[in-house]
Order: sequence, then structure tokens, then C-alpha cells
Amino acid sequence: MGGDAATTAESATSESNAAEVNINIRCSNGSKFSVQISLDSVVRSFKDVVAGSCDIPADQQRLIYKGRILKDDQTLQSYGILFV
Repeated sequence: MGGDAATTAESATSESNAAEVNINIRCSNGSKFSVQISLDSVVRSFKDVVAGSCDIPADQQRLIYKGRILKDDQTLQSYGILFV
């Protein structure tokens, strides 16, 4: 129950060569929050950042973006998460 989260990329700024995006998280329990991370980060690192903002440990999270479950070894950018 609380391990599911939907992600949406909202806005971004450019720092060094890595684009930082603000990603909105909506948990299955209805809570919402935002985190900021680089698009070239792997999903496992993203889960660690998310875990710092909620009660769900990274290894118990299941992140979903555009109907796809994100795999730990893939980058956020590989899923087409873009910034405008």
C-alpha cells in the first residue's frame, strides 16, 4: 500500500552539464511532494532521494511514469522524462 508513486517532471534548470529537474511525486496514500534530481541519475538514486521525503524505504518503492514501472539500473532520461 504506500509503496507506489507516480512521477511527473515539472521544471528544470541547468547546472554544470547535468539538467536538474523538479519532479512531483504522488504516493498511493494520496500524499504529494517534490524532489529535485539530475536526469542522468539512475532510478535507484532517485528512490534514495524520494525515501528522504517519505516513509517508504527505497527498496520498497515502486515508481511509475507514464504507466511504466521504473527499473533501478536505468536513468531517468532513458524513460523520456524531459524538462521544458
